[in-house]
Amino acid sequence: MLKNKHNKMPFAVKKTVSGIKPFLIMALIALLLGWIPIGFAQVAILDFELKDMTLSPAQNQTSRSSDSPTNIKEINRTATLAPLLKDALAQSYNLMITPVPPHLYLEAQKGIGYLFERPQEAAKLGKKLNAEWIIVSRLHKPSHLFAYLISRVVHVPTAQPMPEIIIEIKGQQDRISQRGINKLAQRIQSQMNLTR
Repeated sequence: MLKNKHNKMPFAVKKTVSGIKPFLIMALIALLLGWIPIGFAQVAILDFELKDMTLSPAQNQTSRSSDSPTNIKEINRTATLAPLLKDALAQSYNLMITPVPPHLYLEAQKGIGYLFERPQEAAKLGKKLNAEWIIVSRLHKPSHLFAYLISRVVHVPTAQPMPEIIIEIKGQQDRISQRGINKLAQRIQSQMNLTR
């Protein structure tokens, strides 16, 4: 092996190291750029809707109106979920949350479950908001002992929904635990990363 007179490192080793440098630099750049799109993604998070199966059919019908006192405690509890989810996604995963003006939401939401069951319609609302992702969620309460946080993540440009994310919350609670919301946020972020 020939040695460079200025450096005691063998010439063949020096040539190999210098040949690897561009590859390592490009790999590092690719790795960094791979994470950037999700970090700067615009995400619209809609208010959670309530599906309370603990009420009788007559009560369930009247509780769907916003001024009904039948289930005001559950309605108020459900109203706290979207802000908690927005905070969890923004603080833990640095996602940019797009505000949803009430008039656009009401225009798109034709009734309870409309946007949740129709990802293409949710994607249309997402396009109006210039969001890359839109998250449609519900609190499903089949019993007084447990409830489910259910979310659908919709990729707005393709109008393709990801599989439903279901988080079970057990026990009688006046407030949904932050742990359930954090788990939901983590699963949402994981789904968004998988589609890049």
